[in-house]
Amino acid sequence: MASVSTPLVDVTAPPRVSWWRGPRFLVEVFDGADEALAALEAVQGGLNTQATLSSSGFQSLNWMTVLYEELASAKRAMPRLVVVTERNSGEVAMILPLIVKKKRTLRIARFADFGVTDYGAPILGPALLNKRRSMRRAWRAVRYAMRDVDMIRLEKMPEDIAGRPNPLLSRAGVAPSRFTGNVVELTGSVEDYIARLDDAFWQSLERFNKFWDRKSPPRFFRATTPDEVARAYAALDEQQSSGDDVFGNRSAIEDPVVRQFYERLVMDTTEVELGFLFTLEAGGEAIATLFGIQHGGTFTLLRMSSREGRWGELAPGRMICIEAMKYFVALGVRRFDFGLRAHPFKRSFGATEVPLYDLIVARDLAAVPRATFHRVKGRARKNQRLRRFFRRIMRLRSG
Repeated sequence: MASVSTPLVDVTAPPRVSWWRGPRFLVEVFDGADEALAALEAVQGGLNTQATLSSSGFQSLNWMTVLYEELASAKRAMPRLVVVTERNSGEVAMILPLIVKKKRTLRIARFADFGVTDYGAPILGPALLNKRRSMRRAWRAVRYAMRDVDMIRLEKMPEDIAGRPNPLLSRAGVAPSRFTGNVVELTGSVEDYIARLDDAFWQSLERFNKFWDRKSPPRFFRATTPDEVARAYAALDEQQSSGDDVFGNRSAIEDPVVRQFYERLVMDTTEVELGFLFTLEAGGEAIATLFGIQHGGTFTLLRMSSREGRWGELAPGRMICIEAMKYFVALGVRRFDFGLRAHPFKRSFGATEVPLYDLIVARDLAAVPRATFHRVKGRARKNQRLRRFFRRIMRLRSG
């Protein structure tokens, strides 16, 4: 690690827009995709063998590389990486992978998202921020170093990050998010878990098994070679384009920039064991496809499609999910994240809703009304009286 008297990361081009020394924490800010990614890679490579960075897959280096390079410029947002280091030890405490974008008259810093990232979260380093006093000082240093923005808006944050508490949830301005996660955690086998699900789930499995008892069973496999990945992704994209998206989410296929992002994500992350693309094939035809990322013992489903038509009654979407769960359990992965938003398919798997939180902080007087509005809106989701008040305000605004 670098000494405490020098910047944490040595990047050839001087990317810092701010380098602030607080009484306990040093904060460095790196702007631009190249500078931010080089800084993140340098921090990750500079850790000793015992130290690790804790993050979700959506803040991993491989994910951030594709996200920044494919979407930031197209969406007119500036990538920004904020690195917080403890001065005495020289250890990384926290990293914030952000974008800065102007909305109307306000410059807003938020987690790098672009509508493709399920969870926003800091990356946690070896220096612990368990005590409220430590986190208060670190957050004060971050806010001071981000004097060039009018609002900090960190959304869809989980309570824990790779098993560690999310320290940002202790800050003033936190409110419940309008989103929730949907998670299945297995303690036993996949078969034992399925046995506890409802009768409708079982009936669909029985139809599937009876049908294939009379024929050659379908083949489930993970696409790993470039040719397999290209064919499987083409099937996924074609099925979603023709309306066979299991979750009915067309945003991944309607925006050409987002489609390009997913295509590169699938191609680039398969080899590094972040992205996993599966196919359920029958008679040489892909009847279901599934893509997600695995990081830190959690597999997160991102895109899935199934060939409805003559296969619809056999629920191939359910079958490919079950086979993927078996695949990962064999690797020791037992946490399956079905992503944001409630959906009957997710409920059929017994997914548990996981609360998420937003942290919205005004850095300028012009941003105070909007930050206050969002906090009240968030708290209203958990309070019936506030919900009624908020609906009246919305009617007055719309009238």
